[in-house]
Amino acid sequence: MSESKEEEEKGEETETWGDANLSLVLKEASQAWNQNLSFKQTLSDWASSHSSDFEEYVGLSYSDCEHKLHFRSLHTSYLKIFEKNITEFIVEEGYTIQDFFQECKDVMDDFGCALFEEHEDKWFVEAVVKAVDYRGWFEMMVDVAADAEGVDGNR
Repeated sequence: MSESKEEEEKGEETETWGDANLSLVLKEASQAWNQNLSFKQTLSDWASSHSSDFEEYVGLSYSDCEHKLHFRSLHTSYLKIFEKNITEFIVEEGYTIQDFFQECKDVMDDFGCALFEEHEDKWFVEAVVKAVDYRGWFEMMVDVAADAEGVDGNR
């Protein structure tokens, strides 16, 4: 199959959902995430290898924690890995980053959803937002540290 034919077929893959036609980049990304593909494992391994930095904050609320400058550097490092992996996945699937972000925006705005319903992949968009937001990332890292210690990290 020629490359242009593959691109043409990929562009035709749409799903009717509510009143909207959504491409499948978000669906494919969320399914890949659920299937524990390598980019999820890479992030999990990174978080586990840095969890000891957050052990002292297990059980504390976000506002009670000292946010060291070192944590900003770690967050930046995590974001680089996250962005590299999600970008590679999206491009390998034949989509653009703009497609992905537009779908994320549409999902968060409940575009095409019936009243009082939300998109089935909204959980994935919320996980992405949590990963890139410092507070969400910090809380995730404290949870990883709690898991490593075998304690309840809920704040």
